[in-house]
Amino acid sequence: MDTEALPRGRALLGTRVAGLITEHIRKEGLAEGDELPSEARLAEEYGVSQRVVRDAFRALSQQGVIRTRQGKRAVVSELRPVAVHSYFRLAMEADGSAIDELVEMRLALETKAAGLAATRITERELEALRGLLAEADQAGADLHRRVELDLAFHLGIVKAARNRFFTAVLEALSDVLATEREKGKELTEFLGETHAESDAEHQALLLGLGTRDAALAEQQMRTHLERVQRTFRGDDLA
Repeated sequence: MDTEALPRGRALLGTRVAGLITEHIRKEGLAEGDELPSEARLAEEYGVSQRVVRDAFRALSQQGVIRTRQGKRAVVSELRPVAVHSYFRLAMEADGSAIDELVEMRLALETKAAGLAATRITERELEALRGLLAEADQAGADLHRRVELDLAFHLGIVKAARNRFFTAVLEALSDVLATEREKGKELTEFLGETHAESDAEHQALLLGLGTRDAALAEQQMRTHLERVQRTFRGDDLA
């Protein structure tokens, strides 16, 4: 591992050591589940105390870079945008009107993702999406199950776009997206409507992906999300 002159002060040392550990993970090509060197070895390597290494581990754990385990070595975690997840959740909790901005962001991200997915999706992925829609049809009025399947369907499309950053953002949004879906479906039922329109839009999306036509898939996703936006804004009631 590379070492450089480390700054003074435990907090600064911990931050610097966290950066060195992250660089070590990158250079060594460590993957999820791979073990890191022991605290003692890292302390010796970087010329710091084990308390400083523990500070670094704590910071990296909070960032989702590593997982620490009692009595065992820390391991590399699946990279997760933990801080982003917390930001989105807190923003939604603090401001109920933020849901409109959330849908605007979904329009930007998921519309582009649908276009990319149309050119990159595999037959196996298409079949998995078909299965999710079939399950949704069987779920009927089971709101909780419909929300789960809706989230899985949209995440499946984004994953098929083969862009890790799109996927990371959508996964970081998992909690607030679930809340958005629940409110949207509750509002649909409150207005005396059914979920038939949403189901039909999902089927159209699936067919569009199957044509491998990026422009068509983007338009279908935009149409779907713009209707969701109108529902939340109450435009259809005007």
